[in-house]
Amino acid sequence: MNLRGEQGGVDVPADGRSGQLVTFRVGTEEFGVPIMDVYEIIFVPDITCIPRSPEAFIGVINLRGEIIPVIDMGIQFWGEKADTSRKRRIIVTSSHHRIVGLLVDEVTEVLRVEESNRVSAPGLMHTAQTAYMKAIYNMDSRIIVQLDLDQLLKHADLASIHHEIY
Repeated sequence: MNLRGEQGGVDVPADGRSGQLVTFRVGTEEFGVPIMDVYEIIFVPDITCIPRSPEAFIGVINLRGEIIPVIDMGIQFWGEKADTSRKRRIIVTSSHHRIVGLLVDEVTEVLRVEESNRVSAPGLMHTAQTAYMKAIYNMDSRIIVQLDLDQLLKHADLASIHHEIY
């Protein structure tokens, strides 16, 4: 697959149907992105650092000839590097037709979510720190935060990163 191909994400519909999220952990928290926004999940290869880049942007990888910027989600969320365990993965995804890798501590599963599991969090969803949150799902004893990749990557200054790389 050409990684530059267009692919659009699908939110969980508001009409009671279900959708699927690729879920992952960063620290002790669990997040998800729509499966339609995920190109692939890979083991962590060698990452080439780029000097003077934003803090969460830890470098680039070469994925079958494509240069992909990588964001450390631990730094992005909490200012701390992602775990160094063997469970770490890079989720290759896109935002505004820009490919990016998200370094996470662990990919947990592909989870079917229903609109009935979506919960509101008044006041929480409208702060600058939580602009990256698209939805919250209560799945039995688990809370899954669906990320808004456009907002998250805008905050990570992805446009300037892509300008440096391409």
